[in-house]
Amino acid sequence: MQTAFNSSVFIKVALAIKQVMHTETADLLQTTRLVDDLALGRFGRLKLAVCLEELFDIELQNNAVEQFDTLGDIVSYLSYRYFRDIDSTALTIAA
Repeated sequence: MQTAFNSSVFIKVALAIKQVMHTETADLLQTTRLVDDLALGRFGRLKLAVCLEELFDIELQNNAVEQFDTLGDIVSYLSYRYFRDIDSTALTIAA
């Protein structure tokens, strides 16, 4: 069940990347690196943070995005920090 939920979070994160970079998300993986693979600099990460906040209706800590190395880091952070208290019914709906 958690895997399906993480997958739905990943899909939203990939959508945010697509919006920020104006690119397709077909080649994005959990291991895709923000700096090395996507060439996201400081401004790109800031744009990504804003996009993630809008997509997930959350507020990220100021330095959170700077700590992310991969898309998987973002998925893990969002899944743990913002969605760990969701009941199994919500997980089923999200999947």
